Amino acid sequence: MEISERITMRRKELGLTKLALAKTLGLSGVSILKWENGQNEPSGKNLFALSDALKCSPAWLLFGDEDKSPTPVDELPTELDEQQTQLLSLFNQLPDSEKTILINEISARVENFNKLFEELLRVRKQRK
Repeated sequence: MEISERITMRRKELGLTKLALAKTLGLSGVSILKWENGQNEPSGKNLFALSDALKCSPAWLLFGDEDKSPTPVDELPTELDEQQTQLLSLFNQLPDSEKTILINEISARVENFNKLFEELLRVRKQRK
């Protein structure tokens, strides 16, 4: 199964339209259409945003890795888990200036992770 098929399948499992998914990602419906038709593939920030919106891992989207298969829709959590609740509680105790600093630090870490992941993808594609 190709990435385009996994995107379409997961979107439908979650009951999302192409337009709803595009709106969630801040993209045009054409972008989603091209991904699902196999004309383009998501990368970088779009890949991570897509995996978040589709509640699955980027590795599963790209490669269909079985150990990274998404959680079935009926098993998805509807509430914050303990770790998320703790993080939110601690975050809310910070002054606004510290919240901004923390958000910037986390954003930088995520950006660095995205760059590392993109490099890994390039290497993995070269080996194919």
